[in-house]
Amino acid sequence: MMRWLRQSVLSLLVLMSTGLFIVAQADTSPIGVALDQRVIDLTNTLDADTTTRLKDQLAALEQRKGAQVAVLLVPTTRGASIEDYANQLFRAWKLGRKDVNDGILLVVAKDDRKVRIEVGYGLEGTVTDLLAHRIIEEHITPAFRQGDYAGGVAQGVNDLVVLVDGGDLPQVAKPDLNPQIIALLLAFIAGAIGGVLLAAGKLHWRRALIAAVAVTVLLAVFGGGRDGLMFLLVIPLVMLIGGAIFGALWLARAVFYCVIGLLVYILGLVVVNHRYADVDFIYWLAYPLGALLVLGLYLVLFAVMRMAWQQSRVGFIARLLAAVAVYVAAGMLMELGRNSWLFAFPIASFAALFIFIKTSGGSGSSSDSGSSSSSDSSSSSDSSSSSGGGGSSGGGGASGSW
Repeated sequence: MMRWLRQSVLSLLVLMSTGLFIVAQADTSPIGVALDQRVIDLTNTLDADTTTRLKDQLAALEQRKGAQVAVLLVPTTRGASIEDYANQLFRAWKLGRKDVNDGILLVVAKDDRKVRIEVGYGLEGTVTDLLAHRIIEEHITPAFRQGDYAGGVAQGVNDLVVLVDGGDLPQVAKPDLNPQIIALLLAFIAGAIGGVLLAAGKLHWRRALIAAVAVTVLLAVFGGGRDGLMFLLVIPLVMLIGGAIFGALWLARAVFYCVIGLLVYILGLVVVNHRYADVDFIYWLAYPLGALLVLGLYLVLFAVMRMAWQQSRVGFIARLLAAVAVYVAAGMLMELGRNSWLFAFPIASFAALFIFIKTSGGSGSSSDSGSSSSSDSSSSSDSSSSSGGGGSSGGGGASGSW
């Protein structure tokens, strides 16, 4: 039992560390914040309504034309020229489609009183240097001189949207459903259903074998095409994997229902994202899973504390005092005011987890030889991100000051 708890805790800690590493990597950029929004205001100049309206306007443009336009407001370029600064950010942001490079970046350095429109290669014929210069001189900087920064940015974005809408750009590629992917997905689902029925004793193995052969032939014809013979080998393997996974999960009924609930939840997010509104998959998947992970860790902690209480009440009190000492020390060492005691709580909880597991491990007589492993695979599509794999600019555009 104790060995299983140690392995479970280690797996959970690896998952949490991996998630934190991914988040940290996502935040790296030339300006120290993630370039994952269409409008980024580091000067707190734009109000929430203006920011939302601009994001919606640029998202609609990308859906219509495929071009990606982003807006960035920073206090200063820190000594760099506005041209070099905008070009570096444009490339890091990877604005525009990969093979089209139809991206535009509007940069405002508020304290430097500088503004720049950086244009990707694919739009240099549509948003020429002359047109970009006119937008700056006639619409953006006059508003800035009057202190109307929101109005100047909004007018500049409107002008750029009009120009891009009138440009001759490649059609937005609509993702096609690959028949082979569909066939493999259906094979996995069929195998999962068969595995559950076999594990529940509701399906005889001979009927399962006949059904598997029939499904294999049908899916090979549907999705195989020229690779139909290969699919006759691949589909049974996929069905076997699905059947083995969900058949085993059925034996652990609570885990089975949790997995089914998670799959239904993800399917619901996909449907909402496709039919109704853009869904931030990182928010709606990572945060709930993170909350469940933390809850699971605390459940493990309470289980270990209960075992320690049953084994020795004196030992339990000693370990609890050690955990409290860690909490007090962490709260006193962190210089965050009252928040120190809030941040000290998770630190003390992790310390308590190791204290109770370490000191309880030698008193048990369990010979559990099982092992557990965990892996995490996710694909998100951040619909709010402005990166499309492009970012190639030859310095086209225009700059200005006010």
